Amino acid sequence: MQLQLGINTCFAVKRWPRPEDWAPIVRDRLGLTLVEHSFDLVEPNDDDHVAVGAAALAEAAQRHGLTVHSTFTGLAAYSANLLLHPEPAARAAALAWFRRAITFTAAVGGVATGGHVGAFSVADWHDPKRREDRWTGLKAALRELSRDAAAAGLKYVLVENLAAAREPSTRAMVRELLSPAEHDHAAVGLCLDVGHMCVAGTSGDERDPYVWLREFGPSTPEVQLQQSDADGDHHWPFTPERNREGRIDADRVIDALGEGGTQQCTLILEVIPAFEQEDDAVLDDLARSVDYWREALTRAGCGGGRG
Repeated sequence: MQLQLGINTCFAVKRWPRPEDWAPIVRDRLGLTLVEHSFDLVEPNDDDHVAVGAAALAEAAQRHGLTVHSTFTGLAAYSANLLLHPEPAARAAALAWFRRAITFTAAVGGVATGGHVGAFSVADWHDPKRREDRWTGLKAALRELSRDAAAAGLKYVLVENLAAAREPSTRAMVRELLSPAEHDHAAVGLCLDVGHMCVAGTSGDERDPYVWLREFGPSTPEVQLQQSDADGDHHWPFTPERNREGRIDADRVIDALGEGGTQQCTLILEVIPAFEQEDDAVLDDLARSVDYWREALTRAGCGGGRG
């Protein structure tokens, strides 16, 4: 089993907003070479944003020896209903947003984009007809985006399992959205976040991240790593203090992937520090998180080292 470790640039939001700010942190302080870029740092609002932002990211990545693996929705996009919005115009705008995200990702050499694809409104969720219409529309939109992604040279459109019931959050919901690659469509793949198994109203296997890893690991291109507990989506770092509180154990994650038959997967650290946390402390937490996972990967003999 081959596992590659990288990091989502969400840690840089409001602190190190430019690629030339965060790139040396990733390469020199953390010793990583693989990046998933958060759209909180470069909103693909129009073609000019896409062109300018992609050029800056590509230049900084090349200069610092980084590979941009993928791009991902951030906290700003997560506050929106996107492809499940009750209004047609808002859904169309979200579809256009994702199309620009595909263009941006291709321009920086990434293989995947996606993340939070949509959330039902309360009214639509509780109306069976509207709920089915929105869900059918989401699957159709993902189909369109997978075609666009393939045309742009991407391998995946990523759907993230999320932590609220009105979002794609259960194994059954996720299974309905995934699809394999075809000659003219990229795969719609799962980005499996190990901290999102805290959905209200669920129980048993639905709330067990290791069950998810065993089931979806073989077909999941990416696992996002955060330290968390069963009560919330915390995005804590993997420090000794948080590891005592949380339930995500690196050795168990790696074992669960292996038990499920995973052959290859990208592991992406997604640590979201509090905005009020001291900046140097953020860097220390990130460095300790990288060390924690690097040591586990080395122990397992399936990756490690720098990057």
